[in-house]
Amino acid sequence: MAVTTERLPRSLVALQIEVEPDRVEASLEKAAKRVARQVRIPGFRPGKAPRSIVERTVGRPALLQEALDELLPEVYNEVLESESIDAIAQPEFDLESMEPLVVKARVPVRPTVDIDGYLELRAPRAEATVQESDIERALTNLRRRFATLEPVDREIAWGDTVRADVTVQAEGQAEPHVEEDAEFRLEEGAVISLPGFQEALLGRARGGPYEFDVTLPEDFSAEDLRGKQAHYVVTIHEVKQEILPDLDEEFVQSLDEGFEGVDQLRERIEAQVRQTADQASLGLYHDEIVDLLVASAELDYPEVLVTREVDRMIDEQSNHASHTQEGLDRWLESIGHTEEEVRAELELQADNNVRRALVIGELMRRENLEVSDADIDARVDELVTNMIGAEAPAESRERIRELLNTDAGRSQMKSDLATKAALGRLVEICSQPDDATAERARGSRRRRRGGDGAEGAEGEAPVEGAAAEGAE
Repeated sequence: MAVTTERLPRSLVALQIEVEPDRVEASLEKAAKRVARQVRIPGFRPGKAPRSIVERTVGRPALLQEALDELLPEVYNEVLESESIDAIAQPEFDLESMEPLVVKARVPVRPTVDIDGYLELRAPRAEATVQESDIERALTNLRRRFATLEPVDREIAWGDTVRADVTVQAEGQAEPHVEEDAEFRLEEGAVISLPGFQEALLGRARGGPYEFDVTLPEDFSAEDLRGKQAHYVVTIHEVKQEILPDLDEEFVQSLDEGFEGVDQLRERIEAQVRQTADQASLGLYHDEIVDLLVASAELDYPEVLVTREVDRMIDEQSNHASHTQEGLDRWLESIGHTEEEVRAELELQADNNVRRALVIGELMRRENLEVSDADIDARVDELVTNMIGAEAPAESRERIRELLNTDAGRSQMKSDLATKAALGRLVEICSQPDDATAERARGSRRRRRGGDGAEGAEGEAPVEGAAAEGAE
């Protein structure tokens, strides 16, 4: 074969392959024999009709297609091997001519990722801040878990719980949506039913029916309702006020978590709030430094990687409904979008995900980050303990372990642990003082195991019990 190759942008290789006439002829002979066994030809036993009769019976185009279906993959795979082309997806074929047989192909190949200079990246890490109001809010959330609701005969205010019949009809919708005896809490910043509904209830008392309209924002999630009006009819049956328990010794003892007094509870809640703030701060810092690494890298990658990432995101968002066309269609109908609209909306994020994954993968390669089977086993044990506790019976622990310890589960854990280690190393690099030299950065470089990565949400010991839930 005569082969020419050309490297194209977006990690594509263009091939032009000219196949010898003798090989094409041999392929046509084989195709004729296959077709002769499949097609009934009068006067001949199956597989015994000569090629000229077969060709006259099925037509030359059909016989050529049969021959190419087998010949092209053979030729293509031979070219990949002879030219050392690392293809990562199926090519696009273009048949340029038959005499001689000339085939063109565009082949997606492995991305090229250059992060030279990553050891000199620097980004100061902001300290997590905790206000006294954050601690008070966490304590209030804890008390709210034990609150009681008391009926009141007054106008509705924020924090009240309302029981009501609600009918809403949005502009352009044929039928109204009706809920009878619905119960909900009015909370600032939340959205109940539609934006503006909560605000319209403030100041109204038990009774009705009340009628009012709300105008939906221009950036409302449902495109067909943006900027339109929704008409409400509401009958209020009951208004209840939340009564929180006092933050005193009696309340602390009722938690039954071993706190000696209010001060000790407050200290535990403050520690949990600071821990949560630190974890959130670290997460933001991770995003910042990975984006910095992406910005400093030179990347060339095929579009098929973005397409695959869009597929993965659709699968995740649809809760795996996209595994079948019927399931995908039902999901698209439920969200009111076409597949083209969803894919266009996800493409930018998918492209960013691919870029981030490529630079993290290259960092892992350069830093020789490894995750051993022992690391994964330890992670499985940790997950089992988190789910059912260290004191659970051995049979129960083994049952949970079997559920987690699948090939797919271990693969995901391996990826997570490696990424965690890579982020930990990137934090070390980027958080060094600005005047640190490249040589010093290289001196701190060392081989790391997958389980020794950055501290974060998984690495911190959580505060358990009601106090922990209140601090969330």
